[in-house]
Amino acid sequence: MAYYDFDFPSIFKLFGHGMNDDLPRAVSAGLNIYETKNELVVEAPVPGIKKDEVTVEVSDGILKIDSVHQEKETDKKEKTVIYCTQRRTEFHYSTTLPKEVKEGEAKAKLEDGVLKISIPLKAKTKEKRATVPVEGE
Repeated sequence: MAYYDFDFPSIFKLFGHGMNDDLPRAVSAGLNIYETKNELVVEAPVPGIKKDEVTVEVSDGILKIDSVHQEKETDKKEKTVIYCTQRRTEFHYSTTLPKEVKEGEAKAKLEDGVLKISIPLKAKTKEKRATVPVEGE
């Protein structure tokens, strides 16, 4: 199980170089990250996933989203199966959050195949400055 945040050698990197190569890795992973006045919002596409199949963790400035969906086998007693496929869908996202957040107050909502995570921002602390005397000649 690989997270999109990891970088590994790939022959596919030799193809399709363009202006999007310098965008943050979260963009290529399908995440949308934006900031409102009081919170950081992360949107992740997870089509076909139910809320009990998703885990969201925010720890030490890192957001991890994991989800696995396994289609259940239909009851074969009521019908004759001619063709049946078992489908497994997985989504794994990991990204470093660009701001300091209140990790314990994060909220997530799954709607229309998009997982929306809202994390309140920590209040900005006033920058402390001190004049340092210079000694010497």
